[in-house]
Amino acid sequence: MNLKKNFKTYTLALLVVLATIAILDNLRISDLVEEMQEDKDKLADKVASLEKKLGISSNTSDELEKENKRLVESLFQLEEEVDALKSTVEYQDFIDATSTIESYMAMETFKETWGFIALKNGTSFSMRDSVGNCPCSFAFYGKSFEWVPNTVLTLKEFRIEKEKILLTYNTVADIKHNYQFVMTKAAGRNDKVERWRIEEIKLKVKGN
Repeated sequence: MNLKKNFKTYTLALLVVLATIAILDNLRISDLVEEMQEDKDKLADKVASLEKKLGISSNTSDELEKENKRLVESLFQLEEEVDALKSTVEYQDFIDATSTIESYMAMETFKETWGFIALKNGTSFSMRDSVGNCPCSFAFYGKSFEWVPNTVLTLKEFRIEKEKILLTYNTVADIKHNYQFVMTKAAGRNDKVERWRIEEIKLKVKGN
């Protein structure tokens, strides 16, 4: 009888112990699950924060790259302006260049204009016949320019490009374009002294 009682007591105690262990395991597992969820939430917050920082970093990098490009372009433009300021062209050169055009404008025959054209490779003259009857034309680097007397009027604008002076003149109403004379110091066809002469004549749309 005592044996049965002791066995029941032992069995009850064992059940209590097992139940206690099960409860403790459930509590431990629950705590672990809660900790894992907290760690998961923290990790998600860190990832979101990192993604945000990376996004800001990417945008900042793009802005810096654009700003650097603008600075390079500005520096290049500044260098061009400095080169222009370093040009050997002075006020007297401008006067001499415009005087060349004034004299060119006064010429009545095609042959008379030849002395104002720079002797350069790619520059040539073309006449209808041996006595100089026109239409006549110059050829500047493969482009033909027809010479017509008494068509050039007043100076419209000018600019300096290194050692060249660009003079744009208005023309009479019958001519569709204004003329831009590219002036350079060079020898002429019959005059080997370097002076300001016409290297090229370009057509410029009127009104621009």
